[in-house]
Amino acid sequence: MKLKKEYLILGGIIAVLLIYLILGSGRNKMSYKVPELQDIQTGEINRIEINRSGISIILAGKEDNWKIVPQEYIADSTKVNSMLDVVENLTLTELAAEKKFFQRYGLDEENKITVKAYKGDTLLRQFDIGKTSSTYNHTFVKLENDSRIFYARTSFKSDFSYEVGELRDKVIMDFEQSEITGIEIQKSGKSLQFVKKMETVELEEKESQAANEALEAPGKARQEETWVLPDGTKGNKDNINSILSAISSLRCDEYIEGKNKEDFKEPVYTVILKGTKDYTLKIFEKEDKENGKYPSFSSENAYPFLLSTYSAESIMKKPEELI
Repeated sequence: MKLKKEYLILGGIIAVLLIYLILGSGRNKMSYKVPELQDIQTGEINRIEINRSGISIILAGKEDNWKIVPQEYIADSTKVNSMLDVVENLTLTELAAEKKFFQRYGLDEENKITVKAYKGDTLLRQFDIGKTSSTYNHTFVKLENDSRIFYARTSFKSDFSYEVGELRDKVIMDFEQSEITGIEIQKSGKSLQFVKKMETVELEEKESQAANEALEAPGKARQEETWVLPDGTKGNKDNINSILSAISSLRCDEYIEGKNKEDFKEPVYTVILKGTKDYTLKIFEKEDKENGKYPSFSSENAYPFLLSTYSAESIMKKPEELI
């Protein structure tokens, strides 16, 4: 009899706990509302501040570029646009925690990333970025003056985790290959100067038939680009065009900190291109001949940089390979 009574009491306790949990859960779900963030129009933001573990990066929209200030380095537009997309479209989906378990969510002082977006001097949005959720579909964030932690849609912490060097625009040459009409190669005290010319090339029989069918016109010749030296010697068109192709959209691996162009003397290879304007690329001997990169600079960038061995050596054709 006593045992039966104890079971009844235990069952009653369990029932009460279940009711409490159910009602408590319902109250918890009704006790908060996900904040509605103000709309930010595309193009409205012109400054972004990123603070992480004592490191501060400021990006400012200037003229047609975003720049890292105060250094005035041109920033990688793709990376900045990804940041702008996150800030402008930040969407909170649900509450993650009401209590201040900041370290658990990567929102403590040591680990959080604080983002501030401005229009002029007006702060449009401020939020802290924490860890990415276990599903990688959300990011934990905390709003300004709000101790609650929310799930934000998508994974975007990596978009704000760059160092200054990683945020810099790595494009150091950018032009249309077709605009180039002359190319000069300088190596080991020697210079080769090629000029682009058009020449008439006779077609093979099969080629001629195909051309006639396509154009519906007689003739067995066509105009073709060629590269020639001042004495009329023909250049190796494939190798010269290969250099042009490599340089026309050249990216560096990284910039050389603490040095400027005047610190580099006697390049091992120089390319001068003639087009709507002159373009120059100078490549210098690498310090670590086994595993290093080539110090270089170009007329299109104010700062010296490093080219990978592959990029540099795909450009540095031997003079005999160009004739």
